[in-house]
Amino acid sequence: MTASQRVEIQDQLPLLREVVGHHRPVPFILAREMFGGLPVELAGAEISSLVDQPVAETHVHSVPEIYLLFAPNPGDAEISVEVEDEEFLLTAPAALYVPAGKRHRFVTRKAVPGSFCFGLFVHSPERGEKEER
Repeated sequence: MTASQRVEIQDQLPLLREVVGHHRPVPFILAREMFGGLPVELAGAEISSLVDQPVAETHVHSVPEIYLLFAPNPGDAEISVEVEDEEFLLTAPAALYVPAGKRHRFVTRKAVPGSFCFGLFVHSPERGEKEER
């Protein structure tokens, strides 16, 4: 039986990881080493206590990242995302794609309790990417 044929449970979540540019360890819900190896990683948390408090300096990843913003009701959360020299305002529910190698960060502008921002890291084994996030 291969890893992809077994049912597995991960119950020690989130996994806290150091990520370049971030002020604190980042909570990961999915990581590459889970379930026999995943092509994606998912990090993020509830953001209502982070309004106007950047969680990271501008930084770069070697893989694309997709920001996913959710809130209990449409419009209950907003983040501003800096990508290179542009700023984008996302209002929940929303997603924004950041290409690999682009300087970026987000700042929560508005968030009610129950609002979440996630970063989905998209890995491509064909490119021989490092584990770096």
